[in-house]
Amino acid sequence: MVRVRAQREDGRLVEVEVSGHAGYKEKGMDIVCAGISAITLGAANALVSLLDVDAVSEIGQGGYIVFRLPRDLPTEVEERAALILEGMLVALKALEESYPEYLRIEDPDDPRALARP
Repeated sequence: MVRVRAQREDGRLVEVEVSGHAGYKEKGMDIVCAGISAITLGAANALVSLLDVDAVSEIGQGGYIVFRLPRDLPTEVEERAALILEGMLVALKALEESYPEYLRIEDPDDPRALARP
């Protein structure tokens, strides 16, 4: 299962950690993993291409990646970068709705997360 953990400060998304493997199908056939990869890489590319912000702070084995917004960003850039991360989280939540047994998102500002077992 892939786990996504969102961290917020004063309601603003400042960090997203993604870890694990979906296990939907074997390597090369796993559409859940492919979707998660496309969404996260799209967000990383958007942050760099549109805002010149490298928010990928860690990459590791096991499908591990951490997006963390730098603390020294100008306010306007920080707001735009946070919006890109929010968009990434929205896309991941849509995928989670279709494949809840393969993807779990923990977001303290999402009331759906409180209703899960």
